Order: sequence, then C-alpha cells, then structure tokens
Amino acid sequence: MDFIRQTKTSLLLDPANGYAPRECYSEVRIDPLTGRSARILDLPARPLPRVELDGLIQKSKLMCPFCPETLEKVTPRFMPPLAPRYVRGEAVCFPNAFPFDENCAVTVMCQAHYLALADIDAGLLSNALACCCDYLEAVGRLQAEAVYQSINWNYMPLAGGSLVHPHLQATASSSPTNYQREVEGALGRYRERNASDYWLDFLATEKAAGERFVAESERVVWLTAFAPLGVFDVLAVMPELRSPAELTGAMLAELVDGIVRVLRYIDALGMYSLNMSLFLKTDNDHFVPHLRICPRVSIPPFGASQINYLRMLHDESITTVKPEDVCRGLRAQWQP
Repeated sequence: MDFIRQTKTSLLLDPANGYAPRECYSEVRIDPLTGRSARILDLPARPLPRVELDGLIQKSKLMCPFCPETLEKVTPRFMPPLAPRYVRGEAVCFPNAFPFDENCAVTVMCQAHYLALADIDAGLLSNALACCCDYLEAVGRLQAEAVYQSINWNYMPLAGGSLVHPHLQATASSSPTNYQREVEGALGRYRERNASDYWLDFLATEKAAGERFVAESERVVWLTAFAPLGVFDVLAVMPELRSPAELTGAMLAELVDGIVRVLRYIDALGMYSLNMSLFLKTDNDHFVPHLRICPRVSIPPFGASQINYLRMLHDESITTVKPEDVCRGLRAQWQP
C-alpha cells in the first residue's frame, strides 16, 4: 500500500530578511485508496482565539424550530408505514422539510439550544445516533434500493449549519454521493489488483507505521487521515459494522466514546465548529462503515473562509496542519 508524498519547493526574495532568497515548502499527498490529493503548507500552526458566540446564540434562539417549546408544533412527521417520529431520550428524528434526496431526516440531539463541543456528552450523542439508525433501519426494510446511507453533522453556521440548535441529518438513497461512489469504485479496484480487502490492509499498515494511528478499542479504530479532507481529518473505521441496525450496544458506546474525545480535542484548540459524516453501504460487505470528522475554522484576521478556489473549483484539500501532529495531540485524549 502506497502513501505517496511529493515535496514542492518554491523560491522567493524575502522582504522580512532584506530580500534574501528563501525556500518555501509544501507537500502533496495522495490518498492510498482513492488517489485523491491534498496539499499541506509549511506554515506554523497557531492556537485560535476563542470566538464570542453569545450574540449569535441569543439571536438564533428567538426563532428556533428545534427548541422544545416549538418542535412539536412546526416540524413535520413521517408518512406511514414509518413511525411519525423516532425518539430516544431527548433526541427526536423527523423528516427534513427541505429534502435533497428521497429519504432525508433531521434528528434534534437535545433540548438545549446550544452546547459547546466540550459539553456534548456520550448520552446525548448515543441517543441521537441511535435515533438516526432507527430511521435508517426502517427505511432500509421498506426500500431495498436505498443502500447509500449516512449520518451527518454540520455544527454551527461556519460548518454550513443553518440552525445553531444541535442536530444530525440522516440520508438513505439509491444514488451515491461523489464520495460514496469514489470510495466504492476504489475498493473494487483495490480488491481486483491485490486479492485482499483494502480496509484490513490499510489498518494493518497504519498500525504498523504508527504515524497516524491514534487508538483502538475492540470494535473501532481511530486514525488521522494521510491526505486530509479539511484542516485536519479524524477517521474512525468499524470493520465489524455492516448496517445501522448493528450500531448498538458496545459498538455504539465505543464509537461515541471516541467522538466525545475528538470533540474535546477540537474544543481545546479554540475551534467550535465541525462537519462529521458516518458512511454506510448496506449491500456491500467491502464498504466498511467509517466516520470522518473535520473541524471548520475561519482564517484571521478577517474571518476568511477556509473554502477557497482550490477546494471549491479544483476539489483539492489544503491545510497547514500535519496529520501526524494532530495524531500526537489526539492520543493524549485517550490517555487515562
């Protein structure tokens, strides 16, 4: 399995040093499965200052459809034979009023309008994920073709969340996203070339190398992605999981425990927003369910978006944070 890196060197005359020549470095990394490239800049990573969110939170609360006093009145319900809503603890799952596929649901995670990442606990996350799985399992029984499934999280407006109130989105579709199509095709090609399973080979290789291997429980392996899709990219792989119906008990507890640790790490860096997706394909044993978490940031001093032309139009990820550095920081979250 190849983990390809290409070092790029640029030369310039540096005004900070009397216009003396200076070499600048960047790195292009190629994802070992998809062949997708990502670019890592040789810039110092600085801690982010805490952002004042009180004004945003209070304003967003004035007309929030997900707060408990309004949720029952304004959110839709599923058509039979689905249950009207799916409920686990404080979590409530109902149809997305603005669907982008044939099966789109929203799961409000909790009654609290806002929670900092460090305050989102295992109980809330477990109920929210279980609620999504209840919905996906029900859809899967009714629609055999809805095999491309996912559970997703846009947390805060910086990550594309149109509402501050913590919520997940679940989808079940007969049409893959570009990511699902790309991964599924690459898995098939890898199996044809190597007569082996990519995920087992990948995990064995990464664990042996140790550079990006974070931690492992009985059913979940945590790593940082070699070619990150964002500022950094935390990956959880669940080789034993095949369907949302199986994400229960110890499997769910182990996954949630790791997510909570990642959220606390992101919060400790001064970041408050993220995207997360759990990818499943229910008719393909080689498509091992896996989860990716990427924090979202704005770039000082003017709050510039991290999504620039490279990502928007060239579909190329760029970051200044090395996955190996993130891995070392994350490992501390697993220490007793």
